[in-house]
Amino acid sequence: MSGLIPIIQADVFTERPFAGNPAAAVLDADRLDAPAMQRIAAEMLVPGTAFVSASTQAGVDWRLRMFTPTREVGYSGHTALCGTHALVESGRLPGDRVTYDTPSGLLRVDVERGDGRALMWLEPPLPACRPFEGDLGEILDALGLSRAAVGGWARPVVTPDQDLLLPARDLAALRALEPDMRRLAAVRAPQHARGVCVVSRETVDPGSGSHCRFFAPHYGIAEDIVTGSVHSTLGVWLLEAGALPAADGRVVFTAEQGDGLGRPGRLQVELTVKGGRAARVRVGGCAVTVLTGSLRSGA
Repeated sequence: MSGLIPIIQADVFTERPFAGNPAAAVLDADRLDAPAMQRIAAEMLVPGTAFVSASTQAGVDWRLRMFTPTREVGYSGHTALCGTHALVESGRLPGDRVTYDTPSGLLRVDVERGDGRALMWLEPPLPACRPFEGDLGEILDALGLSRAAVGGWARPVVTPDQDLLLPARDLAALRALEPDMRRLAAVRAPQHARGVCVVSRETVDPGSGSHCRFFAPHYGIAEDIVTGSVHSTLGVWLLEAGALPAADGRVVFTAEQGDGLGRPGRLQVELTVKGGRAARVRVGGCAVTVLTGSLRSGA
C-alpha cells in the first residue's frame, strides 16, 4: 500500500474546536489492510481512528473498523461518530441514518440535523451490567482511590466491553485521582479487561447527570477524554442504582467527561424505560472538524 490517504481529524462530543475527544477518520479505506490501518492509527496518535469502506453485506451502508494507537477495537463510540461526521461533511450521508458492519456486529447511527449542526445518536445493543467479582482492592490502589472515596450509591459492575464502572463519592474524589498507569495496566491486562470508569453523580454543570474519568493504559490510552462506548451501560447502571427516574417513558441526561484534561466533553444519554427497566439506550453527540489533509504512506 502506498500513496496519499485523505484523512480528517475532528473533535467529538463537543460543538467547539479543541474540546471533546479527538478522533480521525479515513474514507475509502478499501485498499488498506489491518496492519496499514494500525500504522495509520499509531501515526495519528489520537484515541480512535475510523476506517470506512464499502460494505459487502446487503442492507448495510458501510464497513467500519476502529483502531486505537495500539490495537483494533470492536466498538468505540467517539470513533464511530467521527466516521459518521466525515460521511456527513463529505455529502455521502444524505439521509438521517447509517448502518455499519463492524467486527462487533451491526451498528446504527441516527443523525438529527438542525441549527447548523448534526447531533449523531449511537444505538448499540441494550447492554447488561454484571457484578464485578475480582480483587477490587488492587484496582483501587492502582487508581489512588481510597476506600472512603468509593461511592455507596451503586455497586461496581462490568460492562459488555469489559470496562469496570466504579462509583465515586463526589466530584472531589474524582478530581483527586492520580493513577499509577503502569500498575493499573499490569492489573487489568491479565484480566482481559478494557478500561476503568470512575463515576460521580456530582457534576460540573448544574443539571448534568454524571461526570466520569476513564483509564485504559494497556490500550495505549492513559486517560480517555470522552468515552462514548461506556456511556450506554453507564446509563443503564444509573437507572438500576435508582439515580434516574424509573417511570415508564423517555429519560435523557447530559453526561460530562474530559474537564480535568482541559477538553470538556458533553454527551446526551437517552433511555427508554418500560416496567422500571431500560428497554433501549442511545448515546448522542456532535463533532467539529479541526484538520483535513493527506497522509503519505509507503508501507
